[in-house]
Amino acid sequence: MQPEVSAVGIEGCLIKRLDQPYRVGRNGDWIKVRHTVVVDAVVIGATGSPSTPVELLLARPDATGELRRIGLSQPLSPALRAQAGPHLALTGEPPVRVSTGQFGRGETEYKPVHPTLVVEVEVEGSVHAFTNRLRPTVHRLRSDLTLADLYPAP
Repeated sequence: MQPEVSAVGIEGCLIKRLDQPYRVGRNGDWIKVRHTVVVDAVVIGATGSPSTPVELLLARPDATGELRRIGLSQPLSPALRAQAGPHLALTGEPPVRVSTGQFGRGETEYKPVHPTLVVEVEVEGSVHAFTNRLRPTVHRLRSDLTLADLYPAP
């Protein structure tokens, strides 16, 4: 699926087996395949203890260069929690509430951190339009990158 379809709000395709008839309404036979991309994002907050964060609040620069949130990550694996902790430094700002799911279901509190840790994440293709609905999955830390690397070259 091309990135352009995500920009207009198409998040994926519904598919069914060729040998199954079409049935009206929601059906367990159909599978939704979402368009995802792998991008680098900067960590701007963390839930739980900053030394072993449970989830990361992620951001990317928009076309104007402003950092915009792309969402709260899925819970981190124990290995990623241990790896991320030493790279997070609290800003001293008060904790902030953020939605934990789509359509505003559930909230959690994150602690703002300095935007120094870059991570590789898998996220909906609509991340480029800042309209993604699903929580990103962190694959790995990118200690080889800085926030400046996320900005397009002039």
